[in-house]
Amino acid sequence: MADREVRQRYHELVDKRLVSELTVLERFELERIETRLDAEDEDPRIEARDRQWEMERTQLLESIQDLLLKLQK
Repeated sequence: MADREVRQRYHELVDKRLVSELTVLERFELERIETRLDAEDEDPRIEARDRQWEMERTQLLESIQDLLLKLQK
């Protein structure tokens, strides 16, 4: 489903849940949609964490290289 359709279906299911019981299939579908939406919300945080990790990794490698150079002298 396209993002717009997913969001539309999510709202349909949430609205229906407020009025009546969802079927087992609808509950499953709602859970899957919520998981997908949560993953989309976390993408910027994951990217920021990855950038931070890459920066720390680079600093660590540079530090190791500096130590190796000092040991070689």
